[in-house]
Amino acid sequence: MRAALVGIALILGACTQAAEEAPADATLDAEIAAANAVQEALAQMPPADGARAAGVEFRGVGQEPGWIVDIYQRDRIRLLLDYGETLLDFPLPAPTNPAEGATRYTTQADGRTLAITIRRAPCEDVMSGEPYPSTVEITIDNRTLNGCGKSV
Repeated sequence: MRAALVGIALILGACTQAAEEAPADATLDAEIAAANAVQEALAQMPPADGARAAGVEFRGVGQEPGWIVDIYQRDRIRLLLDYGETLLDFPLPAPTNPAEGATRYTTQADGRTLAITIRRAPCEDVMSGEPYPSTVEITIDNRTLNGCGKSV
């Protein structure tokens, strides 16, 4: 019953809005295009249960703004930033070990610099509460993001 009432309210609201605001169509079209672009970017990241088969060795995630980083076994690092608005690929460098229990990747592509530091220290995703065995710090063009990660 509630779903039917919500549906009717949405239909009435859409009719009223369309009559009052023709320019809103352009805004709605832009929002739909942005949402489609985010979905396309997310589709470039393998699902968690298929990441290993796709060649991903390690995945890091963070919030506020949402991001995902995949470190592939052979050739690249893929970074999805700002809730899916920005998708970047970087060549996979040899890792360094700046401290015991830490692994660092530093790479560049298309004028952008990426540094990833993975530390073997327990971490909990701030949104989901999911536990991870590692903390992840990403610095992209002097912007630092923190999150959690694990081998896949």
